Amino acid sequence: MCSGTLTSAALLIEGAGVLVSGDMLSDILMPFLDLEAADPLNDYLKALRLFDSVADDVVAIVPGHGSVGSAGQLRERIAQDRAYVQALLDDRETDDPRVGPSAPLEWLADVHGWQVQRLAEKRRSWDFS
Repeated sequence: MCSGTLTSAALLIEGAGVLVSGDMLSDILMPFLDLEAADPLNDYLKALRLFDSVADDVVAIVPGHGSVGSAGQLRERIAQDRAYVQALLDDRETDDPRVGPSAPLEWLADVHGWQVQRLAEKRRSWDFS
């Protein structure tokens, strides 16, 4: 599964209902964006819509990072990733626990800050006024 220039792969094993989601849909990592892409936020949202489109066929999700999840957890992870990306798209703070004070890995806050900074730089380059 690939959308735009998003550099993540996923595999749906249809007969078993297993979705191997690569670097996406982790329960411990927030979305890592392809910041070299022309539109990294909308690319990520497109990929999440692809996951949404197969969610009814999934009984288990296996991310590349984090824990295996059930079908219900798949929808929760899609919603959580969508909320994170939408907050960045709207240029507002996120309340995602994966980057807050209770983050499972303390360095994630730094990665989040770096992504926010790079997106701000991209926005400034788009502003031709």
